[in-house]
Amino acid sequence: MFITNDIELAAAVEHMRAAGTDLAECELKTAAGGFPKTMPDSISAFANGVGGTIVFGISEKDGFHSVGIDVKMIQAHSAQAARELVEPPQMVDIMVLEFESKPVVVVNVPEAPPREKPCYVKKLGQRLGSYIRTGDGDHKMSSYEIDRYIENQYRSARNDAVVVEGATIDDFDQELLAGWLSHVRSTTLGRSAALSDEELMANRRVVSLDAEGVLRPTVAGIMALGFSPQQFFPRANIVFTAYPTPKKGEVGRAGERFSDSVDIDGPIPIMVVDAVRAASRNMKHGAIVKGALRENVPDYPLAAVREAVANALMHRDYSRDALGTPVMIDLYPDRMELSNPGGLFGSLTVERLGQRGATASRNQFLARILEDVPYSDVDGRVGRVVENRGSGYPTINRELEQALMPAPIAKSTLDEFVLIMRHRRMADQEDRSYTKENVKTAILGYIADRESVSTSELAKASGMSVKTVRRYLSALMEEGIVEGIGAANSPKRRYRLRR
Repeated sequence: MFITNDIELAAAVEHMRAAGTDLAECELKTAAGGFPKTMPDSISAFANGVGGTIVFGISEKDGFHSVGIDVKMIQAHSAQAARELVEPPQMVDIMVLEFESKPVVVVNVPEAPPREKPCYVKKLGQRLGSYIRTGDGDHKMSSYEIDRYIENQYRSARNDAVVVEGATIDDFDQELLAGWLSHVRSTTLGRSAALSDEELMANRRVVSLDAEGVLRPTVAGIMALGFSPQQFFPRANIVFTAYPTPKKGEVGRAGERFSDSVDIDGPIPIMVVDAVRAASRNMKHGAIVKGALRENVPDYPLAAVREAVANALMHRDYSRDALGTPVMIDLYPDRMELSNPGGLFGSLTVERLGQRGATASRNQFLARILEDVPYSDVDGRVGRVVENRGSGYPTINRELEQALMPAPIAKSTLDEFVLIMRHRRMADQEDRSYTKENVKTAILGYIADRESVSTSELAKASGMSVKTVRRYLSALMEEGIVEGIGAANSPKRRYRLRR
């Protein structure tokens, strides 16, 4: 938030005085002895982040009080720094405000558009002069961060199309590959249908020629269809950890650091299934009594977890510098956090996630391949790993909404994307013992939705034994609410509401 008037300035200074330091979004420069040489660094840092404010004429060392400055000189030099000393030039807002009865110069630096990042100090060049705001200071960006900005600027990330050195066609999972080829041929029109298997694989960048002309799997091919991608990229996997407390690093009552911890390897279709299973076995599955008797409700909708995991693996950064970082799933008592290397790509922002037309794929070849990769869900349903139609995030939102849970919290930085799902609140019907009355009510509701039911159907729906179900049915018949159909001892006997 920018500072645009004296009241906002006073509030910001009071906040900094209480904190005892500058803020991430606001930097103080005394400028009593002249114009600071670090001004271009600060413009670069704010422009490469989310924007911020630079205030001249207030001294942090002197208790955050105003000092005398040459207002006209600072205005002129600030404009010059923004227009001539950084590349590309930045449009900043310069104004003169008042603090403690003295003039101060406020420079509001907006965030640069994605196509203009990284903004850098011209005399130092892009590699040495690109800064980012971290905490209360300006810090030089790493080569990795600069490369990610360049990828976003030109939307030219092709790390998933890079050939995997040492990999061969034999390193594919032959069942996955056959399923992929079959689905592509059955759903694709045009010239692709006439291609040989190798030509089709090369066309979709499942394989590509290396420098010696040998056809080898690409990063996208090996991650989607490889038998063991971690043979080549040990950390291109998922690390699942369940923690006993809401804070990482704290130990549980028994002194344990983790409730569960596992490395999940394999191609993306396998990792998605195994990750959902790991999350599910560490969740509580509440039982709600309602019309259909007992309904098991997990802490987090498994369909939402599945979409989040698939998105993390599909959109993560597969550049050389990021391949040492796995996708992380951290399950706490109050939340689930999924993180992957590489923030949102291109012009996509957190605010636009889930909106119509808001999609940008860092790994275009991988995304296209995964559309056609066969996938068996944890419950045995067969489908595709991803739809690649911009439906992933809306699916997560919909599943959480249907479970009466809040929308996820998304956070994106240059090198990381984090999705946080907050723990489901327990329904009124949960965590209570099944009394005779609420079980009777559930049984009646179940029968009311049907013409008639058998004891085995009720037992399956409720999770109770057939013997227990019969006891409840007998009581309901004695009350004249339910009647039997057929001989009393017949295995085909059914029950309905008395008419």
